[in-house]
Amino acid sequence: MIGFRTLASTSAHDAERKIAGILENWFKSKGFEDLPEREQKSDSAKGHTLQHQYRELDNGTKAFRWVYTEQWDKAPWQEDGLNQTAKTHITLATSGETVWFLADIHPPLEKGRYGERPRDTATPTFVRTLLDAVEFYDGQTLLPTGHSLAESAESLDVVLNSIQDDDRRGMVLVSTPPIRQTPTLWQETIRDVLRGTQGLTSVHMIAPEKLDAFNEWAGTAHGLMPGAIRTYKTGVNFENPLDGYVHRIMQHHRIVGEHSKKLNSILRRSLVAELASAELPDVLRQADVAFRKVVRQHLSSAGLENSSVSSELQDENKELTELLEMSDQENSELRNRAEDAEKYLKNLIEDNEVLNLELSSQQDQSDRIHADNRVLKRKLWDRGDESAYLPVVPHLESVKPPETFTELLERIGEIPGVLYCGDAETTVELDEFTDLGVSVVQKTWEVLRTFDAYAQARADTAFEGGIFQYQRNPEHGHYMRIRQISAHESDTVQKNQRMREQRTFAVPTEIDPTGQMIMYAHIPLATGRGRSPRLHFEDTWPTNGRVTIGYIGAHLDNKSTN
Repeated sequence: MIGFRTLASTSAHDAERKIAGILENWFKSKGFEDLPEREQKSDSAKGHTLQHQYRELDNGTKAFRWVYTEQWDKAPWQEDGLNQTAKTHITLATSGETVWFLADIHPPLEKGRYGERPRDTATPTFVRTLLDAVEFYDGQTLLPTGHSLAESAESLDVVLNSIQDDDRRGMVLVSTPPIRQTPTLWQETIRDVLRGTQGLTSVHMIAPEKLDAFNEWAGTAHGLMPGAIRTYKTGVNFENPLDGYVHRIMQHHRIVGEHSKKLNSILRRSLVAELASAELPDVLRQADVAFRKVVRQHLSSAGLENSSVSSELQDENKELTELLEMSDQENSELRNRAEDAEKYLKNLIEDNEVLNLELSSQQDQSDRIHADNRVLKRKLWDRGDESAYLPVVPHLESVKPPETFTELLERIGEIPGVLYCGDAETTVELDEFTDLGVSVVQKTWEVLRTFDAYAQARADTAFEGGIFQYQRNPEHGHYMRIRQISAHESDTVQKNQRMREQRTFAVPTEIDPTGQMIMYAHIPLATGRGRSPRLHFEDTWPTNGRVTIGYIGAHLDNKSTN
């Protein structure tokens, strides 16, 4: 797994020599007195290794790769016995006048709440040195070491062009100060949140006097609120309001209210994940394939001259070599197909998010139309003044859904028909999974609103039956946005003590005298991404007039993970 990645290009004069010199100084700072020659390996006094590789491709590209292997110290919170090996791959490829640079760090893995993940990785010191010495670009977007301040029309154009740059692979980060706060003071406030983002993104600050102009150009869906940070992925479409949900926002209250180290970790992981999932440019992809080829040691013809079977061995060796070359070619083709499939899957997921958001919007509009339609039909049916005294189905209020699970928990008090008893930290950690997107948060919000509508309908005696009947028979006409409910768990889960305990949650004693309740009923919020989060609940309306939620978080253990 990749813990850090920098991917950039430059056409600056003498860039290759400058880059090599900076890397040489960095390797020496790591304890390597004698740097390895091409195709050689050196050991440092600390026991670390450095390997230097070189390939010249058929298209004239010259590629260098350094592989630095080191042992990290065990973190205090880690278990004993974990592999602490870290590898840094640095690739330099020159094609024509363009020099491509790729630095990947593969840190040791650690056991997190949701399984293994790479340890947090600091930005290498050589990254800042390189960015200061050479103008590197992500597509057409300059990668500076600091942030740019957009306080003129020209500098604002730079920000907007960076956001709409279709050639970039990483995100663009944009922020603006809160009301009545200067850019300098705001920069100091968010300094620790943005720490170590050099080489991962370009950072822009919108001056307060230019915020209205920025929002007018970007539109409401893609705009920026005072005191917020927003990251823009590639493929921004200002013309499509639903596309705005793809580009995440870190709100002001969260920036000033939560620990900066936690926010920094979330932000850097999302920036790294975006670069790690990006398709490499052809030059670097071809170089990577060349470096991955196994160096084969063949029997020399001189050593075979005195052998009576030299001719047979040479023929066999030639045949094996041809087979290995065919295998290399097939492997390269499979790798390309796998990368294309991964990119296609990513696009499908993003398209699915937009379609889900559009479907939700259409459903809200449809509900309002049907509500009006029922009233008009009733009035026409009665044909008299008595219709004025008939109960009117209220219009559904258009409420903007939350955009993060943190915000969802903050606003859960807006939904009186739901009692949340889950672990807030577990729920909030879902925000770290950038592949979930805003649509999963909105889907969770719709589930909560459905629970609330169900509880209200029961209280008004407008519906009789439990939540499962409510979900399966939507012709009752009340708000209903739950597409699937799993009422039970498998026999494997119910018979396994550990899995049962995972699904046993703390509840008020008014619901259960023991203060605990097992909740098998659950709703899938996403599948195949972000640890496939689930919402576990119990219909406790007969007891407290609400639906009780015991858990919102990553998929709990089941037969597949046992």
